[in-house]
Amino acid sequence: MQKSFGGNYDRKLFAKLRKLRKAIADEENIPPYVVFNDATLIEMAEQSPLTAGEMLSVNGVGTRKLERFGKPFMALIRAHVDGDDE
Repeated sequence: MQKSFGGNYDRKLFAKLRKLRKAIADEENIPPYVVFNDATLIEMAEQSPLTAGEMLSVNGVGTRKLERFGKPFMALIRAHVDGDDE
């Protein structure tokens, strides 16, 4: 069963996550969807995962992607939640 996204996510956070994904993809010379796809970023913007365990509960985040890309995404989400990124 596919999860539908009815707009219950933080669009501002989603935009920041996409920007971070693009920066990482450019640095690694890989397509952005290889980092995380949009559905995964939307789910991150819905759930605001702050720990490795919470990140692993997001569809599209596995152990390898968490190890490779997780820290900057969790840091960005933490800053957004705390209001430190403005």
